[in-house]
Amino acid sequence: NLFPVMLLLSALLWVVATTGGHQIFVNEVLGDAYDSQAEHFLRGDVGVDVAASRWETMMVNGKARIYFGPFPSLARMPLNYLYPAGRGAWSRFCAFCAGILALAAFAGLVQTALRSSVLSTRCQNWLGGACLVGFVFGSPLLFFVGSPTIYNEAILWGFAWSVAGLYFALRSREADGAALTWSLLAFSCCAGAALLSRATFGAPFLLIATLLGLQLHQRRRIRNLVPLLMPLAAALVFYVIVTYAKFGQLSGMPLGYSINQDQRNFALKYGIFRVARVPYSFADYFFLRYPELQHEFPFLRVMWRYFNHPNLYVMPFSETHLSIIWSSSWLLVGAIIGFILLARRESTDMLDRGIAISFLAQVILILSFMGLCQRYTAEIFPFLIFCFIIFLRKGGVVLVRMRYAIVGLVALCTITNTLATAFWLAHDRNLPVETRTFWKLGQNTN
Repeated sequence: NLFPVMLLLSALLWVVATTGGHQIFVNEVLGDAYDSQAEHFLRGDVGVDVAASRWETMMVNGKARIYFGPFPSLARMPLNYLYPAGRGAWSRFCAFCAGILALAAFAGLVQTALRSSVLSTRCQNWLGGACLVGFVFGSPLLFFVGSPTIYNEAILWGFAWSVAGLYFALRSREADGAALTWSLLAFSCCAGAALLSRATFGAPFLLIATLLGLQLHQRRRIRNLVPLLMPLAAALVFYVIVTYAKFGQLSGMPLGYSINQDQRNFALKYGIFRVARVPYSFADYFFLRYPELQHEFPFLRVMWRYFNHPNLYVMPFSETHLSIIWSSSWLLVGAIIGFILLARRESTDMLDRGIAISFLAQVILILSFMGLCQRYTAEIFPFLIFCFIIFLRKGGVVLVRMRYAIVGLVALCTITNTLATAFWLAHDRNLPVETRTFWKLGQNTN
């Protein structure tokens, strides 16, 4: 029973999102760009006001565009209709909603996996509760909910819908009858929402949907292809139409239109994605970025570091401030064991391996991108989460022996990631003063 832990963590997420529980309507960095795009959508236009998007504007034939997925703007429509005074200040509320979605989906994944394990009920509750704590405080979720800028909100929605889509994909494998139909419908809706939030989160679900369709064919449940494919297909068509209307091409990130001359020239010369960047990005995201000790609270100091590879990355530094091995080693250790289990045919099936390949392709794609940034690490976590779930589900004796180690790593990562995030958000001058003040907690931010 993980509900009490999830309820407590939900309350803590509300405190984090609203810097104490009461500052809900705050204009985050470029947050009103989504409201502007929503208003343009309602007028049958895919543009945005330059005053709202500012330095993230892309000029296409004299018209302002933004490359971010349309879902955050679609989410703004009912909110602005119900409460017009909140226009431009919905970022925190949306981040909280996305955080709760991600937490609930991860709780469902952990709960289902642990019920299939050999652990006792008491150990299942303790380990499951620890995993939820690690997911909130030992993953990128804390950083995203604490700083819902225009960049972070789109990725957070994509991440949340991705975890939810994974939950319903695995649930549909064991369901039957009406439960199967509803699971497939929920999977398709989540996959479509992930695609509309950020294409890199939604793309893996196109392959996963194909694998689920093949399983339905084998089970002679052809009529269930309708709930499986219809919402996802509708989202894909909408994404293609909106992207083409914006840029006249199907690439969702055509930096050739960027008003940032450095990014535009670099993308045109060296390419947005290059496989040669993968080993360097892997080292940056997993190993190189570590916290430094300091005497004053929060006792850890993190910062961007010099990382000059002029033919690979557009910036001479990495915007990653903490590597995954420091922030989420509890998940990484379990994911490594889960990945080993995936390689054993007797432990997993075609769907498991297909899901792993889909998410691994997403990891390789983000590792080949021309920039290094803390928020991009979220693209790696669907793969890690899935492998971790395999570890919980199929770990057997190894899981029994490692349960205390996982709990200990959760405690360590919770402390490290929370203190490092507190330092970073207190010193990020791009964030509203309300956010920096909340995270300062006695720090010297001069």
